[in-house]
Amino acid sequence: MASAYRALTQSATPRQLLLAAILVVVLILAPMALLVPHGVRLGGKLPDHAAAASEAVAALALPTTTARVAAKAAPPAAPQNADIKASSLPAGPVLGTATMPLDTTIPQDEADNLRWSLIRRTPLAATIYSAAGGVNWEALRQAEAQGDIFVPAGFAWSFNETFREGPGYKEASGILAGGHCALATLFNAAAERAGLPTQFKRHRTPFAGYGPEKSVNIYWGRDDLVVQNTSGQDIYLRWRLVGNNATVEVVSAADPNARPALPSLDGAQIALTYGRARSGSWGTLGQTSTVDQAVHAAIQFADRVNAWNGDRAAVTAINPNVLMAGTNEMSSLYIYHLIAEAERRGAYVMLDVQTRGEDPLQLFGRLMDRYLRENVWLDWDIEHTTGGRVTAAQINSVAAEYFRRRAERGYRQKGIFAFYVFEMGAVADPENIQRVYDNGWVVPIFDGYGPRAAKLAKTDQFRERFAGGPLGIMEFETRWGTKYDGISAQEYCTAYPDMLIYASQ
Repeated sequence: MASAYRALTQSATPRQLLLAAILVVVLILAPMALLVPHGVRLGGKLPDHAAAASEAVAALALPTTTARVAAKAAPPAAPQNADIKASSLPAGPVLGTATMPLDTTIPQDEADNLRWSLIRRTPLAATIYSAAGGVNWEALRQAEAQGDIFVPAGFAWSFNETFREGPGYKEASGILAGGHCALATLFNAAAERAGLPTQFKRHRTPFAGYGPEKSVNIYWGRDDLVVQNTSGQDIYLRWRLVGNNATVEVVSAADPNARPALPSLDGAQIALTYGRARSGSWGTLGQTSTVDQAVHAAIQFADRVNAWNGDRAAVTAINPNVLMAGTNEMSSLYIYHLIAEAERRGAYVMLDVQTRGEDPLQLFGRLMDRYLRENVWLDWDIEHTTGGRVTAAQINSVAAEYFRRRAERGYRQKGIFAFYVFEMGAVADPENIQRVYDNGWVVPIFDGYGPRAAKLAKTDQFRERFAGGPLGIMEFETRWGTKYDGISAQEYCTAYPDMLIYASQ
């Protein structure tokens, strides 16, 4: 072997030697690749799932619009994004702060990911990232920005639910999105200095300036930083990037003017986007895996409805299934972040509930205990109740409790308690449902499907049977599409311009 090598090196040209070296490397590494499970990176990071799988969905992680408000208006010259400029909001008392010098704490590649994690959720991202070229890292390093993450009183905030997935991240220190551990450590330090409880797994090596008990490990799907807002008031996690320093402050948001007002429902039409996130197939939201993607999809649908419904303004609402068959509950950290992010962006969230055989009043009561905010509505998917039938008395008991709690909290905007109707006999005595409350409505939503003529006929039957208050209808765009529905979303919407809710699944 050695003699053959000497003969080769003595007679071969430099180009031949280079090609031979490449061939050897390929022959060694190719079998090793077979040892790596499909979809798992060598760095150990969990798969990046839907958002980074294709540049086609990059826009979902880079939202450049804000939730539709209840007024027809031309788009602003500089559309707002997931983050509203902190300087435009009232500055409440700072409860805790922490700063990290990026140039001396972590390697540059990790600092790049840390910066991108924050800036990708601002309008500035559109000037730094493109689907074709990815992140302009040099421009990113020069960028200065600030933004807010809203955490209502009593809610928990998850680092992973906010920053996981999406295009643009690169491998750093052997792992995709390396730098998240340092960023989480910074958020943790600010939270602890504000007196907020946090939960996390320690990083294997401490970051400079932070002891081993303060350094956070992040691993999507496994290791997270969770901050509990036990302050008794709404807060912002306000971040800033200035020069080589990243700063996080915990700022009081107790002032109701510290965020945009929720849009009024008077004279408006609600554009409702339905599904179960991360399911891969269940409605429009089933095609999303992060809160940013879900909110962006809902805003896109509201923009379409806004173009169809004449002078009525389209109000953005997100309709995630949060409880399937009475027990299979969506991650509470996802729901917390969705509600908070929607509220910060002037959108509503309607929690979709399948009760199966559970006691409806107790089940909805637990959800209200945990999630009720001014922008939170509820719906009961009657089709997935044991027997598929309920009475007006059952609906009235849950709705009355919901509106009682809203009144007790002094919410200004109207609330909605809805129920989905697949079969016309889903409610035995619909004439006995209390449809109107002082602070909101009970709204039946028809979610049947079929050929064009049959669906229109069923919708007319639904309108007659559930007359007496506002109504809603649903078009199947994503889950089954035209396989069952023979009418386009635009045609169905414009056929019933008086509907309060127009939903898409």
